[in-house]
Amino acid sequence: MQESAMRVMPVILVAALAACAPQGSEPAPGGGDAATAPMQAGQPYDLRGEWSVARLNGQPLDTRIPFIASSDTFTWEPACAGQQIAYRTVDGRIEFYQPPREGERIVCDIGYPEPLPRVIEGLEGRWDVAQKDNGNLVLTRGETRLELEKAPAQPQVSLAGEWRVAGIDGREFNESYGLALSADESELWWEPRCAGVAVEYRIEGTRFSAHRPAVAPPPMAGSAEPPAAPAPAVCAIGLPERLEEVMAAIRAADRIERTQANGVLISGNGRSVTLFGQ
Repeated sequence: MQESAMRVMPVILVAALAACAPQGSEPAPGGGDAATAPMQAGQPYDLRGEWSVARLNGQPLDTRIPFIASSDTFTWEPACAGQQIAYRTVDGRIEFYQPPREGERIVCDIGYPEPLPRVIEGLEGRWDVAQKDNGNLVLTRGETRLELEKAPAQPQVSLAGEWRVAGIDGREFNESYGLALSADESELWWEPRCAGVAVEYRIEGTRFSAHRPAVAPPPMAGSAEPPAAPAPAVCAIGLPERLEEVMAAIRAADRIERTQANGVLISGNGRSVTLFGQ
């Protein structure tokens, strides 16, 4: 009996020592960089939204570089400038890369910030990712650190009101005659209305879509439907030389946002129009 007890005691002693040993645990709050937390493992990165880079290799840039991110690409607007980089999830890390391009690519002739190509080149490669409390993403690779700043959500733009065209396709609109547009919550037009120059539009957040007003088809022969109201008369009036160019750029756009000068920028598909209230 004594021999059996002697054999059990070492086992009990080992168990007690193990219980007292330090156990692996989550870092206590406040330990390390409390402002960041690793992104959830196993989930592909979806960075859709607006981001910007203000520092590269630890040095502040002369100008903040903004990007619009889709589910797989970071793009500097306008997209026709060709300044973009793709991203994907690889082994729990994020990888920025330049995909192979097939065929010729049409690039619009537009200036871009001097640091932009360096930022895109600096993003290339695989990064560990942590998210800060403010939504920014901290990318680290060895001793290299780069921060993607999350753009704050902006209130939805309303076009209802009176506007003047201040720019088109990234250039100032400085025609001597000026160009004024009016809008309500669903339609934008040039006065007089009888000229028939208008677009119907829709805004969802920063997404924008516009098209020519729909025209009701005539009733089919033998239909019991009452005849449609006649189309509004179109007045014989001369149109400003660049009016249709402006309206075409608005119809091509897919994005709307406020500018730093409190104007409205409607852009997309290589076109843009800047409006200021009046």
